Amino acid sequence: MRFLSISLVLWLSAVTLGSSQTPAPPIRSHNLRVIGFLTKHEWEAKLPVTPDGKQTTIHAQFTWSQNGQAIRVSNQFVADGKARPYLEGLYMWDPQQRTIVFWYVDAEGSLTRGKMKTEGGKLVHEFDQIAPDGKSVAYVAKVTPQAEHAWENEIFERNGTELKPMVNVRYEIASE
Repeated sequence: MRFLSISLVLWLSAVTLGSSQTPAPPIRSHNLRVIGFLTKHEWEAKLPVTPDGKQTTIHAQFTWSQNGQAIRVSNQFVADGKARPYLEGLYMWDPQQRTIVFWYVDAEGSLTRGKMKTEGGKLVHEFDQIAPDGKSVAYVAKVTPQAEHAWENEIFERNGTELKPMVNVRYEIASE
């Protein structure tokens, strides 16, 4: 009887200890490590000044999903101190295609979907942007990490094999 009592106390202690411990964080996908640096900071990019002299920035946030198998992106335009939604999206590993894939939806309802690969130290995003009316335009973005403190995003419109430069912006760690 005494053995049974001791066993019961030990078992209850183990159950109590086990239920009070915080679960281990999920393992972050090793397939996404090449873009994992984006999750370390919030980022800000100054867009070219508009013809009417206004300065707009993009505030970008990248966060790991709770299960560690995707990276969420949420961007806002900021002008005159006011933020407005820009895009929401997700990066994940596609095991069938054996590549990183991504989807964004912007505030106007356009869908962007594509694939990402590394090439010469750049993160090359090949994607289509599909407008709410169903019309599609192909793009290529070349993201170049610059140590841990910045990255550059060059965006080109694709027409066959020809790439027409559209915009080039530099993202830096956002000021608090």
